[in-house]
Amino acid sequence: MANQDWVTRLLSGRATADKNLNVHLSERDGGSLHDKMRQAYWWITNNAVICPYYDLEFGASAALKTPAGDELHLPEDTSYSSFVLIPLLTLFTCRRALLVGGPGRGKTTSAILMALLSGMGRDEVHRGIQRGHPQLSIADLLGAPLPSDMLKAEDLSAVKVSWRKWISQRVKIIDEYNRIPTKTQSALLSLMAEGYAEMMDQYVYAGRSSWFLTANDDQGGGTFQVIEALKDRIDVVVRAVPFNSGFMDQLLLRLEADKSPEELLPKEIVFTPGELERAYASILEVEVPKDVLERIAFFLGQLDFCRMASPRFEFKHKDTLKLAGQTVAAVCNEQCPLDKKVHLCTQTENGVSVRAYQTILHFAKAMAFFRGHTAVELEDFRQIAPWVLHEKLVPNPRSAFFEVKGHRMLLQDRVAWLRNMFDMAMSHYDTHEPIRRKVTVLRQELDKGLSGVDLRTTEKRMNQVTVLMKVLLSQRELSGPVYEDVIHLKSMYSRYRNYATWLKENPGGRQ
Repeated sequence: MANQDWVTRLLSGRATADKNLNVHLSERDGGSLHDKMRQAYWWITNNAVICPYYDLEFGASAALKTPAGDELHLPEDTSYSSFVLIPLLTLFTCRRALLVGGPGRGKTTSAILMALLSGMGRDEVHRGIQRGHPQLSIADLLGAPLPSDMLKAEDLSAVKVSWRKWISQRVKIIDEYNRIPTKTQSALLSLMAEGYAEMMDQYVYAGRSSWFLTANDDQGGGTFQVIEALKDRIDVVVRAVPFNSGFMDQLLLRLEADKSPEELLPKEIVFTPGELERAYASILEVEVPKDVLERIAFFLGQLDFCRMASPRFEFKHKDTLKLAGQTVAAVCNEQCPLDKKVHLCTQTENGVSVRAYQTILHFAKAMAFFRGHTAVELEDFRQIAPWVLHEKLVPNPRSAFFEVKGHRMLLQDRVAWLRNMFDMAMSHYDTHEPIRRKVTVLRQELDKGLSGVDLRTTEKRMNQVTVLMKVLLSQRELSGPVYEDVIHLKSMYSRYRNYATWLKENPGGRQ
């Protein structure tokens, strides 16, 4: 089949090709940045990756069921493929994504398409890919000092390092990163985490950029074990999906045309550096409504709690266990009175870091912006959070929760497990919300500042905080949300107590 006929068929519906194979996208999506992002998404989904798995679902949905109980959801709103959309959001948020899946699933192709969308040339992209292998040295990855300088220099400052050009690229691709030797992984970690690399007292800076790392699996199946600090710097996980044989004719067309998708990327969906910067800034400006933020906090805040971690109230969290070399599975037993089938704390071996909190909010903003919204909806968070937490939360397989019929299967799919945990949290939010609202009111009063507040008022407020703590500890079960609120209240109590002490020591003083 002729190239022209193939391109015309491949791009029908959302684009057209003229007799010279110049591709023209339709204008139906408008001209704003998020419209251009959507055009890029749909072109990749329908023409490049060919991914019919629309697993990011929005809006109410009907369900079709098999006799065995398997469900197929049919959402009323537009749904998207995580394998295409999450890399795209990574590009515009300048974050770091790990693409995992078997060989030949399109992981590297997806990363290359993201680089091409950023305006990089094909040759530049392919030369810049760093391919992991057991002999990859730090010099191979970063560069090396010039031999002539090494011979002539009297001190290190006179040695010029020839840095690898990929370091300054807007999109960085590390293929099979789990085949990189441990020492070289440490050098990669410095570049990813700190944004610069150092050699011979010389420095090179990565600049604002998006990272795409690939691995054939996420369970340590590479040549080398990935160091924990490097895994922690990965912001989001993207799972490759198998090819659907119903689109076999599309593969035949590609073969006969002898064209790869990256060769046909329309210029209309390639972003300039200025557009990338504007998109980045616009995403940060997306609002997170207070009620949405409170629900997000309600879910994330209780994951770190462990009632059996310590007799000291402030240290009833999973970091205490980790520092002691213990696991949640070892202490989460009948001695803890909490219902293991209800409370989220039993399902995870760890909680999430501040970095993860920020990453989730960033991606939720990006999701909302991509959908053309000015504010984050709770569903934006619900859809993106499992992919951010995929490598950050470790399940506790010995939890009684997983012994319930049908729950054991959740251990095989972390996205389904994490989304189920979020839904469980939201089902209990309304019950706890009245108490949390009281905590919020007290916090808002304190946030107005203590300047000019007298001792009598200070002691009155401190008493209000103490009364609410007593109510929580005497009338509520000590669960993750209650623990979060009590710690929050104690921090307010301490601030008021310290201020009252200062007022007593400085009568008539002003702070």
